[in-house]
Amino acid sequence: VGVMGPWTCDPLLARALPEVASRLAVARLNRDPTLNEGYWWDAVVLAEACRTPQAVTGLLNAERYATGLVGPLNPATCGAAGLLAAAWNKPLVSWACLGDVEGLDTLVTPMPEPAGVLHSVLRFFRWAHVAVLSAPQDLWREVGQGLAQDLRARGLPVTVVTTAGTEEEEAREALRRVQRADGVRVVVMCMHSVLLGGEEQRVLLEKAEDMGMTDGTYVFIPYDALTFPLPYRRVPYPVLANNTKLRLAYDAVLTVTIDSPDVTFQEALHQAK
Repeated sequence: VGVMGPWTCDPLLARALPEVASRLAVARLNRDPTLNEGYWWDAVVLAEACRTPQAVTGLLNAERYATGLVGPLNPATCGAAGLLAAAWNKPLVSWACLGDVEGLDTLVTPMPEPAGVLHSVLRFFRWAHVAVLSAPQDLWREVGQGLAQDLRARGLPVTVVTTAGTEEEEAREALRRVQRADGVRVVVMCMHSVLLGGEEQRVLLEKAEDMGMTDGTYVFIPYDALTFPLPYRRVPYPVLANNTKLRLAYDAVLTVTIDSPDVTFQEALHQAK
C-alpha cells in the first residue's frame, strides 16, 4: 500500500512519522486474521510535492510496487491521482477529496465527507453565510477553494475566500474582509489546528480577539479536526494554558471532530508504543 502525503515539506505532517505509523498499521493488519484474510500487508511512503502541479508525480512509479494507495492529502490532485488509480485498477483511499469527481471508479472515501458534515452543522444552527480562511501553502489553499465550491454547490453563500499566514498584518487584512462582508456568521479555518502547533491559526485567533470578533459575533470552525479524532476528553493543551489571549479567543471556536468512543488517540498510541 502506498501512503501519500507532503511528508517532507509540511513540518506538522512530518511530525506524524508516516513511516512509523504505516509500519504500526500493517503490523496490526498482519496480526489480525479477520482483517488480513491470508494476505501479507506492507506499506511504502510516497512523498507528495508541496506545489500542486507536482503533487501527483510521486505516484508515477507506484503502479509497479503498490496494489493500493492511501491519499493524496491535496484535494486538487484527487482528479489526476484518481484517474491513474482507475487506469491501473487500484483502489485509491482518500479522505481529502472534495466533491464528486467523475470517472474515479476506484476512489474509496473511508469516512463521512468533511464538507458534508460541516454543511449539516451549519444547517442545524441555521448559519448560512460563511467565510473560508486558509493558510497560504498550496495544500491548504486548495482545501479552502474546494470547500468553498462544495458549500456553494450545497446552496450556502460563501462570500469570502482568502489566505492568512503567520504575519499579523495578513491575519488582520483577512479578518477585515470578513467584517466588511455582509452577514458572515461562520469562519472556517483551513489550516493546522493551533492545538497541534498551527502558527497561522494562533495568529488568526489572537488577532480576532484584538479586533473584538470573538465575543459571539462570529463562530470559528477548524476544518482539519473534521478529518481525525482530536482528543477532547480530559486533555490539557499547553498552548491554551500558557496564552491568555488565545484562551479567550478560543471561546469563539466550535470544534467538530470524529468521536473515538472505544479508545482515545493517546490510549491507542500508548498501546502501539
